[in-house]
Amino acid sequence: MKQHSTQALPDRLKVLTLGEIVIFPMLAVTITARNRNDIELLLECEKNNELIAIANPQANYSFPLTCENIFPIGTACRISRVKMNRESQLEVVLEGICRISFLRMLKVGSRPLALIAGYPENLSHASDSTTQMLMESSLSLLRACCAAGQPLPESATVILDKIDHPGHLADLIIIYLQPDFATQSRALSLITAKNRLKMVHQLLYERQRKLNLGTQSDSPDPARWPQSGGMSPHSDAGDDELTELKKNIDALELNEATRKTIDKEFSRLKRMNPASPDYHNTLHYVEYISELPWQNEDKENIDIGKAEKILDEDHFGLEKVKERILEHLAVRQLNPNMKGPIICLVGAPGVGKTSLGKSIAKAMGRKFIRLSLGGVHDEAEIRGHRRTYLGAMPGKIVQELKRAGSRNPVFMLDEIDKLGRDFRGDPASALLEVMDPEQNNSFTDHYLNLPFDLSRVLFIAPANQSDPIPAPLLDRIEIITLPGYSEEEKRSIACRYLIDRQRENHGLKNEKLVFTEEALDSIIDNYTRESGVRNLEKMIGKVMRKYARSKVAGETLPNAVTHRALAELLGPTLHRKELSAHSSQVGIVTGLAWTPTGGDILFIEAALTTSQKGDNLILTGSLGDVMKESAQIALSFLKTLTCRYDIDENLFEKHQIHIHIPSGAIPKDGPSAGLALFLTLLSLACNRDANHKIAVTGEISLSGRVLPVGGVKEKVLAARRAGIKRIILPEENLKNLKDLPQAARDEMVFYGVKTIDEAIPLVITTINRVTKKGFTEKKPATVTTCYPPPAGIN
Repeated sequence: MKQHSTQALPDRLKVLTLGEIVIFPMLAVTITARNRNDIELLLECEKNNELIAIANPQANYSFPLTCENIFPIGTACRISRVKMNRESQLEVVLEGICRISFLRMLKVGSRPLALIAGYPENLSHASDSTTQMLMESSLSLLRACCAAGQPLPESATVILDKIDHPGHLADLIIIYLQPDFATQSRALSLITAKNRLKMVHQLLYERQRKLNLGTQSDSPDPARWPQSGGMSPHSDAGDDELTELKKNIDALELNEATRKTIDKEFSRLKRMNPASPDYHNTLHYVEYISELPWQNEDKENIDIGKAEKILDEDHFGLEKVKERILEHLAVRQLNPNMKGPIICLVGAPGVGKTSLGKSIAKAMGRKFIRLSLGGVHDEAEIRGHRRTYLGAMPGKIVQELKRAGSRNPVFMLDEIDKLGRDFRGDPASALLEVMDPEQNNSFTDHYLNLPFDLSRVLFIAPANQSDPIPAPLLDRIEIITLPGYSEEEKRSIACRYLIDRQRENHGLKNEKLVFTEEALDSIIDNYTRESGVRNLEKMIGKVMRKYARSKVAGETLPNAVTHRALAELLGPTLHRKELSAHSSQVGIVTGLAWTPTGGDILFIEAALTTSQKGDNLILTGSLGDVMKESAQIALSFLKTLTCRYDIDENLFEKHQIHIHIPSGAIPKDGPSAGLALFLTLLSLACNRDANHKIAVTGEISLSGRVLPVGGVKEKVLAARRAGIKRIILPEENLKNLKDLPQAARDEMVFYGVKTIDEAIPLVITTINRVTKKGFTEKKPATVTTCYPPPAGIN
């Protein structure tokens, strides 16, 4: 906070009363604000770097404040520090600047504003003989009071011996004597130093008489004597410490502006008294700056082949991410001064986002830092606190870089999609500067108040979903999606990584314990339900614990974990594997859904009921608004086809249509069930069976178009688990099939459709269509695009 001089004192100041607390110039007082209006006023003045006027009320005063119900002289104060305590009270350090007189009370909104005039102390005084005599006599009386049983702290004695200004001496003695509030207010109201000294001399004389008579009333607590800096010399040990600190500062490679700021703070530190609270705060600040990695970097020895080998050894699959990292390494090799990219890895829990960051750091030869942002609500966690706050510290970004001792680590900002936001600020907004390659070369932490270069840092930001990330932040990062693993990939990961790791973690490294392929498939299908492999590793660890206990107990278990042994080792299955329907039925179509744990199939059911007053469409199964709108679109489009498919025009007036999607406790939403909903209604309206060997996904429009959807890989793998080998999907989604494992592409058939008409004969194979001449014809099962050709698939 910048310093205010009395010459620059404004003519209007906001007014605050402190009850029976008087603040004298050149002294600091800590207060606790409990009133909401006072807290808001203090925070506003601190934020705007404004002085505040402290008024001392007269006895029995009442609001509003006027010049008649307050003492004519108050104090202009600077807000030095603020801190909100656990009781939601604001602790504030106020520093007295100078005396002020209240000329006129104004009012702005609900807060008083005063027209004031300042009375600065004349520091270049020339004391007359009377004033000099009063100072000597007052100090003599003060020493007599100390000898009579009211001792001064040692630090106060040092301060008083060095003060040569009569006004400052009078104010300090008043603080020491701690008279009643009215007496302190009268002392503050005395402008001239000589008049204050006369009043102090009289008070000291009366205090000495009381002490000599044995009366200890009105004795203040010596601990309340104010501490002041700038008087005591540094010790030899302190000088050695500052000399070493100066050497560290001089060794830093800094730009001119940063160097000037640090030198200024160090010069200020040398002039301060070590007993002052500000001394330790300033010392910590200068030491912190000297320990930051302004130019320290991890030396890179980029070898593309070695890096690719490290990534392949540590992680199975994830080809897109590996390719992107290798591309970055190649560019770094050609242009070492390139700014680090900001990569956001989006994927379900357990797919390897966090562990991938460690492998990237290992491949690049850099240090690895991980900072979890989940649940962070306070902007100061990112940018730090301003030094005016008590207990101020830098933000987590600067703290972690200092701990790493390098300015170019791999920095993982984990769970970036779970940032919070409340009255303390918006951490996502603070991250804009951190994660913008055009700005982060001069990132300014509030505590340091100096620009720090983050452009050499490789930021990686894992997230489960990209939707919660604010749009401005999303625009600055590169999204790489990590899809879920297939059953074959999970089995390979378990065999190559998980089993060996858990065997070693449980002390069974030398045991020849293996899992059969059938056992792993059963664990994946019946004991876990996820896109990643986190729960799969937990289940393997559970099996290892059973074997570890048996080994310690001297029991013998088979070396091979088989499918049949899982019931005894892991207990009953935790999940029911959803299988395709056994036969085709009217009004039931198999849909596909994306879930946070991967994908699943949905049986969309529809039935006709007797018409009742109210809506003719009933939807159950915990459906969201978007899915309900898809059902309404499907019904509206079906009504336009009543003539084409010979549907009774009065069907929708005579009956209600009830659509239900089982697993009613699980919320479901999204537009991708639109095509399946329409085919369900058409099957019901025409009383024709819907093919149970085919699954459907796709959004529809009122014009009959089939629109692309997301989560294709997860949906297809879910159909494959259920034994379904034919998939209908929007034609625009056929390009996503390259993300599937080769085994899935080889054994399944995919139909890409542009319109609803192309999908109808694939699902309802027995439907008849009315021609223009009134005859009916069976629509052949043809579509625009099919991959691969469907020959031989039943």
